[in-house]
Amino acid sequence: MRSSSSRRSAVAVLLCFALPLQFAVPPAARAAGGETPEAALLLKYAAPDIPEEASRRMFDPVPGKVAGEVRVRWVPVPAEGPFAKDPDAAHPVPGDEALRRISGKISRASAHMERVENREAERLLQEAEKEARSYRFTETTLPFLADIFLREGILKLRAGEAHAAEILFSRSLALRPGFTPDPALFPPQVLSAWRKAAGRPLPEAELLVQSLPSGASIEVDGALKGRTPLRVRPGRTGPVRIRLSHKGYRDAEGVGQWLPGDAETLDFTLSGDREARLGELLSDGGGRRARGAGPLIDEFAAAASVERVAVVTLEKDAAGGGYLARAYSRVAPGGDPAYLGETRLPPGDGASHAVAEWLAARLVAHGWPPESKDLEAKPWYKKWWVWGMVVAGAGIAAALAGGGGGSGGSGDSSIAVDF
Repeated sequence: MRSSSSRRSAVAVLLCFALPLQFAVPPAARAAGGETPEAALLLKYAAPDIPEEASRRMFDPVPGKVAGEVRVRWVPVPAEGPFAKDPDAAHPVPGDEALRRISGKISRASAHMERVENREAERLLQEAEKEARSYRFTETTLPFLADIFLREGILKLRAGEAHAAEILFSRSLALRPGFTPDPALFPPQVLSAWRKAAGRPLPEAELLVQSLPSGASIEVDGALKGRTPLRVRPGRTGPVRIRLSHKGYRDAEGVGQWLPGDAETLDFTLSGDREARLGELLSDGGGRRARGAGPLIDEFAAAASVERVAVVTLEKDAAGGGYLARAYSRVAPGGDPAYLGETRLPPGDGASHAVAEWLAARLVAHGWPPESKDLEAKPWYKKWWVWGMVVAGAGIAAALAGGGGGSGGSGDSSIAVDF
């Protein structure tokens, strides 16, 4: 066997010296630098007497500032579940088969009307209207509904209900503007009632929106209309979204569609917001106790799939004139959160920074993992002292290489060993 070594041994010395440098970094620093921040949940609650704008101004920057001091990754607060119906699912667009069914019912109703079989005609028209309403109001369904109202109005005239007939005629006209019954096909009493209906203002759908508790703000397609109880006009025949909001309660939302002349009462029962219930539990404890809040915090934690949960509350400081913040931390599943303390915040823009700095310090003191500024700020290969050691190692390697070259007599400075 023959082995050879060259002056490149100096490079090998350098590599052997520099390679272990990555292991010279303390194990704790490497673990901290490479560890993924733990997922955590931050629940924020502001007392009802604090304006929403002020609470947002103080609370919104807090998670980001706290995350700079505590090694966590905040996850969003999980929603309690959707309220709104999908418009496409609630009111699908009718297919050809559905349109043929609706048209067939109207045709059969007309045949019964010609034979003066009014009751059977009325039944078929009601079925046709119900099915047409189950689909989205479009250019394909609205003409059918206009025709249904026209024929229902004729049946009302036959029953001697002229006023009801005029209302139905006006609804038909609102869906099909410009239409006029053909004098060759309709009797004079129908034409007379139609002219009277045409002189009426076009009807609109009107909804009475009520809620429990009352006083909820009403939005129709994003436009604020007022507070419950209130009569609201949707303003169009297509699907509209109605949303109710009340401080301390979950928003309620629904999608519906209404025809001109429709009148309906919409009743909403608002359920208490989980964060508001949590704030009430913490307030009932006099600030230093959180009796009964454990199961509710467990509910938040389970929904967010986290173990660590922090709670910060904000209320007005009656004594100092500013704000008072309190903090809690989840100790273990099933138990009430631990009270971490309280602090008085100055009024003004500095309150947000003050509450974040104070909250971060309280969480770290309670066992939350801190961000290690000096060890985690840069990886090992960006540390100045690491490269200082590399330079020193390079100098030593160069010195060793120089010494080896001066003592050798062979031109290629090789050493051979024979076995």
